[in-house]
Amino acid sequence: MRRKPRNAIANAKLELQEAIEEILRKHRIDPGNHNYDLRLRMPTYFDPLTGRVDSNESTGQNGDLILFVKKMGGKFIRIGEYYEMNGDHTSDPVISMDAGSSYWVPVRIDRSVGDIFCYYIESGRRMMYPDKIEEFMSIQRMFAQKIREQGWLDRGIKLKRK
Repeated sequence: MRRKPRNAIANAKLELQEAIEEILRKHRIDPGNHNYDLRLRMPTYFDPLTGRVDSNESTGQNGDLILFVKKMGGKFIRIGEYYEMNGDHTSDPVISMDAGSSYWVPVRIDRSVGDIFCYYIESGRRMMYPDKIEEFMSIQRMFAQKIREQGWLDRGIKLKRK
C-alpha cells in the first residue's frame, strides 16, 4: 500500500471527501456551508433494467439504509450509514473530519469494535498518530468506494426532515 506523506493529508482531497462533495452538490448543498444535515435513504427496490425505484415516501424507518452527512459549527463533519430498526440506529463506521478548510483532515472513526482517534493536542498543536492515520486512510478509502458502489449519488433519496 502506498503511504501518503503526513503533509499530503493536509494538501489533497481524500477519496471520501470527493465522494461526499459530489453528493452534497447534487442536493444543492455547498460543501463550504457553515452547517448542514443531509440524510439520504437508499430505496429498498431498484430495478436496473427499467431504472425504477420504489415510490413510497419514507422517513427512513424500519430497515432502510440511511447515509448521513452532518456539518456542525462550520468545522466538523460526520459521515456515516445506519439502519433503523424498531427505533434503534445501528451504524458502522461513523467518520469525523475537520472540514474547516478546503481539505478535510481526519479526526476520528466511531466503530462498533472501538473508536480510532487520529490526533492528540501537544503544546496547542494538533499531532497526528502515524499508525492511526494509515488506518484512517484505508477505512475512508473503503467507505468512499462503498458509497460509490451502493449508488448514493444516483439513487439516494433525500429524506424530509420532521
